[in-house]
Amino acid sequence: MTASHHHRLDELPSGARAIVHRIERTDDALQRLMAMGLCAGREVEVVRQGNPLILRLLGARVGISGRVARHILVERRP
Repeated sequence: MTASHHHRLDELPSGARAIVHRIERTDDALQRLMAMGLCAGREVEVVRQGNPLILRLLGARVGISGRVARHILVERRP
């Protein structure tokens, strides 16, 4: 079995799906996302890359800044 590779959320292309591996730091913006369900083990989809990055999380679309997305480590899904 190969080792999994983790990426920063801001590195994934539009349309990519991933599982959140770790959130590197928690400022106010990340705390709000965590309150909305963004946590380790959660599946997310990058709807649109950019600033803001549009993310599908639990069926809702959420816009997050590139600065915040840099602190979210994910494992890309096929």
